[in-house]
This record gives sequence, C-alpha cells and structure tokens, in this order.
Amino acid sequence: MSELQLQMNFAPSSRGNRFRDILNSGEFMLLVENSSPGRDNDPAAAAEKLAALEKEVLAIQDLPAALAITDGWNHVESWRAAEYVAALSPENRDRHLVYVSGRNTDEAELNALTHLACDAGIKNLVAVSGDAVRGESIRDTRKRCFTESVRILDFWQQRRDEQLLCGCVVNPFQYSSYSLLGQYCKLVRKINTGAQVIVTQAGWDMLKLQTLRWYLSIRGLYIPTIARLLLLTPERVEKILAGNYPGVNISPDFRKILEKELRFSLNQFEAAQWRRLELQAAGCKFLGYSGIQLSGVDNHHKLAIAAERIGAALREFSSFEQWLEEYNSYLARAEMAPFTGSFYLFDRTLRRSYPEHAPRMTPLGEPQVSGGEKFRYRLRHFFFPHADRQDASARRLLKVLFCGCRGCNHCRLPLCEYVCPDQCPKRLANGPCGGIRPDGGCELGGGECIHRRVMRLAHWQGEITGLEDRILPPGV
Repeated sequence: MSELQLQMNFAPSSRGNRFRDILNSGEFMLLVENSSPGRDNDPAAAAEKLAALEKEVLAIQDLPAALAITDGWNHVESWRAAEYVAALSPENRDRHLVYVSGRNTDEAELNALTHLACDAGIKNLVAVSGDAVRGESIRDTRKRCFTESVRILDFWQQRRDEQLLCGCVVNPFQYSSYSLLGQYCKLVRKINTGAQVIVTQAGWDMLKLQTLRWYLSIRGLYIPTIARLLLLTPERVEKILAGNYPGVNISPDFRKILEKELRFSLNQFEAAQWRRLELQAAGCKFLGYSGIQLSGVDNHHKLAIAAERIGAALREFSSFEQWLEEYNSYLARAEMAPFTGSFYLFDRTLRRSYPEHAPRMTPLGEPQVSGGEKFRYRLRHFFFPHADRQDASARRLLKVLFCGCRGCNHCRLPLCEYVCPDQCPKRLANGPCGGIRPDGGCELGGGECIHRRVMRLAHWQGEITGLEDRILPPGV
C-alpha cells in the first residue's frame, strides 16, 4: 500500500468540507467518475494522469464539479482508491468523492484504508460491497472476502468523525417487486447506519429515478441523492449486454433504438448519446437530485464536451413541464423496462416532478410463496426459533438438512426468515448487492438471489418493514 503513497504529498487540507457545502447549498453538481488503475500501471504515470484530470474537472465553469474515484472496479488487482487519491492536490481533497470497496477487504484492511484516506484529507467516502470478479465461479467468489457496505458504514460511524461524510449506493433499476423492495430495505439499513449521501446505479429509466426520490420523500428520508449516468459507446453497449457491468441493464426496446442509431453512422450514434445525456441530466435536476456522477468520459476531449453539453441542458429547460415535453418526444418511445409486467412502485407516469400528496404505492398482491416454501418455513421456525441466541453449533446437522447451513460462527436464521445469508456467494447478510439481475437472479447465476427469497417470505409474514431495523452481523 506504500508505493503509490510515498510518491505523493499526503499533507491533509485544513479546509472544511466543500463537497458537503455544495450538497447543503442545493447547487446541482457534476461528479466525473474515474476508476483506480490496475497495479500493472506505473504509479507515477497514474498519479500524473489523475492530477491532470483533477485540474480539468475543477476548471469547469458551468456548474460545481469534482471527481468520484471508484475502487477496484476495472481490475482484479488494482490500486485502492484510498491510495490513488494521493495524486490529488492536498488543498482540494475535500471536494471529491472516494469509494471504498468491500471486495478483498477484511477489517484490518478497512481500518488501514480509512486511516489512509482520512489522514490524507479525504472527507467524503462511499461504501460499496464490491462486484464479483468477471469469469469467476460461485465457488471462487465464496473464497474471497467481502465486507458488505452496511458493515463498512457501521465501522465509519464508530469513528465518530464529524468531518467525515459517508455515502452509499443503491440500484433503483429493479423491475420485480421483491428485488426492488430488497434494494430499498437495504438502503434504509444503510441510512440507519450512517449514510448521508446516496449514489444510484447507472440506468436510463427516468421513472425509476423518480420512484427513488418519491420513496425517500414519503419515508421522510431527506438524503442528498446523486444519479450515476453512463455515456454509451458501441463497445460499452456490447459489454453491458455481455454482463460486464453488473446491475446495469439495457432493455430490448432500448437496444433496438441503439442499434438503429448505430446503423446510420457512428457520428449519429454519438450525437444521440449526447442528447440522451443532456435530457437525463436536466431531468435529474427537476426530480430533486443533488447532481450526477458521469461515467464513461474517458478522455479530455469527451470531458470538455460533457461539461459544455450538461451546462447547456441545465440552462435550456426552465421548467419541469418544458423538459417533460422534450423528453417525451425524444426518449419516451423507448420502453426501458426489460420485460412486460415490470413492477413500478408508483403509477407509471412523469406528469409532475414532486408528489402533490403522499402517492399511493402499488399493492404487492398475494405473497409469491409456494406451498413447499411455507412448509419449509414452518419447519425451520419450529426447530430454530431462537438460533440467533444460541451457540451456532447447536442443531448443526438439522440446519444443514433444512437450511443449507454453511457453518457460520454466528447463526442469523430467525433474523432473515430462516434463509441462511451465507448462501449468498458474497456472504452478504443485510440485503442484495447492486448486481442482482432483472429477473431476480443472482449476479453469478445459480438461481434466485437469496435476499429476494427473504423479501418474499417477509411479505408472507407481514415483516417487510421490520427487516429494516435488523442490522445483521457477519457470520464469521
């Protein structure tokens, strides 16, 4: 962890927290996403490149701008973002957002990374559980350590550092009821554990972005929220369709539109993406987002175009109604939902930016729980009603037979509808990751996400709201 660090000045800034100040001021901001490089990159060259990017981002005039540095996303072996930020100018480190991934991060590593970032003057950290490694099997993934975002946030809260602004991520682009509610349930757990800013997964469905803001509003959770937008290229579209961007999806209808745009010419395709980005950015402002985090701007030329286009779009539309008319004529022809019968938490409309009164949520209908599941639930409840308060080895053989027990050191069965959370390949106990598939399947395959199963059983038992108040400890 020292090679990149030693090449840079790590004197912390004596300023306050300008990122927090912008959030509190209500100014709409632009965050430019940059991923920490692989360890095969020359540290000096990587530092020089990041310093140059920071200079260009901070020079943007149309709106407040800063960097969002993601952690270990593009490479299996990469510099950690907390190391990579050593290249940022010390006097500006309070401006930027820095991610900390739980993949390959145990408690000792988390402690070291947190101290490294804070000692450097970084004051804005976002916790993510981390993606699985592309191409790895479920068995390989189980061998990795994943410290989930809820536990990272809890660790930061224990520091009681008033200077530190902690953030989290949510994927609102889920189209089955239980997958969406699983995301929202985990989001509330993150907020209860100290998250003060929210960043969304990337997506193109403005209805889903609106749903998140409305959901937070009716729950009285007035948390600044930033929408992550992804600038598409033909290559990036192919990678998304191949599953290389976990949790990011392109609907069949949207795919046809992209293919049509590409058939005309590459220039036509690029022009369409820029206009789509403009409309998304302006729409996010009208929907109450605090800003956008722009991914896919991978060179200085694109950065200049993006800043100019986004700034122009924010000036172009003076009202939500004006924006909506243009959006409907340009984008609403595309069905962003990946399949028919997709679930939306509220009425599928963009008629207004804010609810005039508390909107009525879509009923869930009858619990989607089979007779066999009900029988197994009752059986588990009979045998293990107090398993979380007993020695984990108690009735271990029965747990293996009836619950697929994986030998946790701390049993949590009664806290998660008698579904062993260690069945998750990442061993996430407090809710689904952002990589869950549109059909509710695990990011790595192998059937339904276990947290979606928990939500189904909780619906049957009338305990969905109660799940939010349970912060589960790790099993090891």
